[in-house]
Amino acid sequence: MVKTQRMADGRLALARCAKAWLTIVLTIGLPAKASDVHDVTRTDAVQAGLYRCHQGAQIIVKNIAPDRGSIVIQFKGKDYLLFAVDTTTGAARYQDNRSGITWIKIPSKSMLLDSKLGLQLANDCKL
Repeated sequence: MVKTQRMADGRLALARCAKAWLTIVLTIGLPAKASDVHDVTRTDAVQAGLYRCHQGAQIIVKNIAPDRGSIVIQFKGKDYLLFAVDTTTGAARYQDNRSGITWIKIPSKSMLLDSKLGLQLANDCKL
């Protein structure tokens, strides 16, 4: 019985991870290569300020490089330096490969993801 429950829990966790990854891929396109970092032009730029998100999460975009090649965000009291990554969809995407933190800005909202764990940390974030 315990083994069966562990297998069911493992399958459920795998299904959640797959659903989160599919959400990411459908939202921003396939991950870009490391060589795509920095040389980014977008029409819908990220703006500095306090973003209020679904379920009470808050993210502060503290600093944006003049060339929009990097941003500094604060989430749960910790600062993250994220670098611009080009996408096939044109969404503004910034990520820190070391921590896995990824900030995505599309015209209607922004979201914060942990790409290493395949989790949404904050969704429906608006300035």
